[in-house]
Amino acid sequence: MSEKLIAYVDGSYNPDLQKYAFGCVFLTPEGEIVERNGSGSNPESAAIRNVAGEMLGAMYAAHYACVKGYRELEIRYDYEGIEKWVTGAWKAKKELTQKYAAYMRSRQQYISLSFTKVRAHSGNEYNDRADALAKEALTKPDGVPGV
Repeated sequence: MSEKLIAYVDGSYNPDLQKYAFGCVFLTPEGEIVERNGSGSNPESAAIRNVAGEMLGAMYAAHYACVKGYRELEIRYDYEGIEKWVTGAWKAKKELTQKYAAYMRSRQQYISLSFTKVRAHSGNEYNDRADALAKEALTKPDGVPGV
């Protein structure tokens, strides 16, 4: 399999629950649309609110692409850190952002990663769906789905 997988990722946060979540919408080269979401409540991660969900979504997308055998993954995101910590355009100063950047860079030995910024809440169907999936995951028990 050599075609590119596209993943729209977004994150959400609920301050009352101290919980973060992600939503992913995968567009496969075969024309399939695959939706996944998950959540967590680790206090260290919850401290960075929805950014924790955004990072978790991007890491999940990279894991999914590797497990499914894709060689290329384009991550479409609305929070700049998703790309800039990985490329080094932003210095990852916090331990969590450092771990995120290291994980994403480690995936590059298996897949070619590219990033595309999309405007949040701009009517982009798949970005809006990723956002809705992230919000939906806030109401579910913590966990990340299997691939």
